[in-house]
Amino acid sequence: MLPGYSKRVGQPLTVNRQLPTAILGKPKYLPHYTVTDYQQWSGDWELWEGVAVAMTPSPFGKHQKAITRLAQMLLNELDRVQCEDCEVAVELDWIIDTDLVVRPDISLCCGSNIDKYIESPPKFIAEVLSQSTQIKDRTAKFDLYAKEGVKYYAIVDLDGDSQCYELQSSRYEKRPNGAIELQLSHDRAISIDLQKL
Repeated sequence: MLPGYSKRVGQPLTVNRQLPTAILGKPKYLPHYTVTDYQQWSGDWELWEGVAVAMTPSPFGKHQKAITRLAQMLLNELDRVQCEDCEVAVELDWIIDTDLVVRPDISLCCGSNIDKYIESPPKFIAEVLSQSTQIKDRTAKFDLYAKEGVKYYAIVDLDGDSQCYELQSSRYEKRPNGAIELQLSHDRAISIDLQKL
């Protein structure tokens, strides 16, 4: 086994790092995994350009409370506007490509039924920052979600300022703090306030 690498039975060979290849680059000697491989692994993983990235254990306390509150906010708003075309998913895989799978904290998907995983870009994604994910959430996922056409991306910072971004001409523009309107369709919008988390 190469130094700095690990392999457990039923799991892929991984580099002991948490940042995706978009940040660190991909050495030529690493295996290139696909969704087919990914679906057979045990444990929690994301797949970035064919590289297995181990997810940190689920955080407790305020992180989980924030995810629960935000999911409830979204569900209440969907009920308020009587929207049956959108679904809220919590920590559900989004298979973007044959070698790219991510698991957002919260996804709001419109226009398609979610079965086993998310298949098309969500309308809204929120990532609640933790010590171990904040760099990835602010950089690699920020860029990925814009590239994939996620209309709204919220970065929830429970120890600082939470921000929401809206996709404008293929790049994210910061929205003002306070109540944020999310346009779901030409005649339907919901409102959330990240500062209340």
